[in-house]
Order: sequence, then C-alpha cells, then structure tokens
Amino acid sequence: MLDPFDPDEPTLPGGVKVLSQDVEGFAPVDAGRYAVRVSKSLLYQFDLPAYSDVHSGVYLNPGRRAGGDSIVSLTPANKRTALPVHPCRDHDPKVVGPTVGDLASALNRQPYLATTKPVAVTVGGMDGLFVKATVPDDAKVSTCQDGAVDIIHDTQSVEDPGTVDRIWILDVNGARHVLRARTFGATKRDAQLVTQLVKSITFTRG
Repeated sequence: MLDPFDPDEPTLPGGVKVLSQDVEGFAPVDAGRYAVRVSKSLLYQFDLPAYSDVHSGVYLNPGRRAGGDSIVSLTPANKRTALPVHPCRDHDPKVVGPTVGDLASALNRQPYLATTKPVAVTVGGMDGLFVKATVPDDAKVSTCQDGAVDIIHDTQSVEDPGTVDRIWILDVNGARHVLRARTFGATKRDAQLVTQLVKSITFTRG
C-alpha cells in the first residue's frame, strides 16, 4: 500500500501530516487530523473519522469504508471561476465576478437546481457565504448534455438525481476559495460526517 503522506512536507505542529497529491486513487487513512496543501503558502487542516479514504491527496471521503458516500474538497483561489450557462442543457462556461458574493449570488440564480439563499458563515476563522445546490429527485439527468448536470464548471459533473453540493465560498486572506461537500442522496449520516469535518477545519500559512 502506498504511503498517503507527502515525504517532502514537514510534519505540522501536533503531529499533523500533509497528504500526498502524487498518490492516485483511493488511499485509506486512520482516524486523525491531516492537512492538504492548497498553494505554495496555504494549507488547510481537518479531522477525518475512522474508515476514511482520501482520493488523489485532495478529495476527502469521510467514513467511505464504513458505507459513507460523500466527497469534500477545497478549490484554490481562481478569479475566473465559472458556472455553466445552464446546469442541464448548456455546459459552456460563464465566468462570474471575483468576489465571494458574486459567486454565491450566481449559484443562487442558476436554473434547474434547487438552491438556497446565500447565508453568512465562518469556517476556520475565515468568513464567507454558504449555498446548497441540489439536483432535484425527479430530474431526468439522462436527457441533459452528456447525460450529466454541471454545477460548477471544471469540476466533476453529477449523474444522479438527489445529489447535494454544500458550497462554502470563503475569503481566505483576501482570496476566494471554494469548499465543496458532495453527498449522494438524502443520507443523514453522510451530512453529519461532512458537517463535522467542516467544523474541524483550520487554515495554516506556510
């Protein structure tokens, strides 16, 4: 089994290890606190429960080996983040403005999806806005472009009705980052695991 940790990254205070992004596929990790490097100067730390996996060093799957079905990831700052013209019919990208509010408002205005109004949140001491986007249970996804729904451009599309993206759009030291947790269907346990993970997040410079 490949070592899921980056040998070139020093162990952080408290014994926190940084996950390797050179490991392809799923890597099992024990319950504990870990970190993902987001950029040359930024990492974020989080707690994972038992039976968790990490995919490619950046996609967190809390409790996957115990039946969990969710994916959590943090997208680095990008001033040209885009949404599809239409989540089902037209996946061509349309760039939204550079602020936290620009992206939150654009997500809330998207057709086809069931979206919540942006709500102020704080994650790891960083302020932002939260939006939940749901593919309706009765959506005929097979009739969409490429047989999938596109929620945020350049991220994995959705093929299953009932999929929920919980999206925290954060201002991290003046840059917009997108933390996204995807759950497949209305599973309370997965939602609880995702919520616990997000509450445990802290950001580290260095």
